[in-house]
Amino acid sequence: MKKTARISLFLIFGVLLLAALACKQSGEIITSAEATQRAIPSVTPTQEVSQVAGAEFSTGDDIIFAGKGYLISVHANPGDNLALSHAARGDAGTIISSLLYEGEIWYQVESVAGDGWVNADSVQAPE
Repeated sequence: MKKTARISLFLIFGVLLLAALACKQSGEIITSAEATQRAIPSVTPTQEVSQVAGAEFSTGDDIIFAGKGYLISVHANPGDNLALSHAARGDAGTIISSLLYEGEIWYQVESVAGDGWVNADSVQAPE
C-alpha cells in the first residue's frame, strides 16, 4: 500500500511541476481586446486626400462598388490584407472620409457591407 501511495504522490507532484513550468513559459496574460489590437495594428494616414490631385470623391458623395470580381473587399483599416466584409459589385455606398496610404487613395465608406475602407480602384460614381 505504501508503494502505491508513493507513486500517486510522485505523479501528483510531477503534474503540478509541469503545470508550473507551463505557466512560467506562457508569457504575459492579455485580454482579447489587447490581442486583437496587437494582431491588427492601427494605420496612420500619410496624407489627407483633399491635398492630393486626382481624388475623385469627397465626404458625403454616393458611390457604387466596382471591380474585377463579383465581391469587393471592405477592410477595417487601409492597406489591410484581410477583408472585414465584402460588398457585391453594383452595391451603393457613401463616402465617409478618405486618405492617402502608401501611395494609394483609400475611401472610408458606409454601405450594406458595413463601414470600412476600400481602395479607390474599387469604387465609381453612380450613373
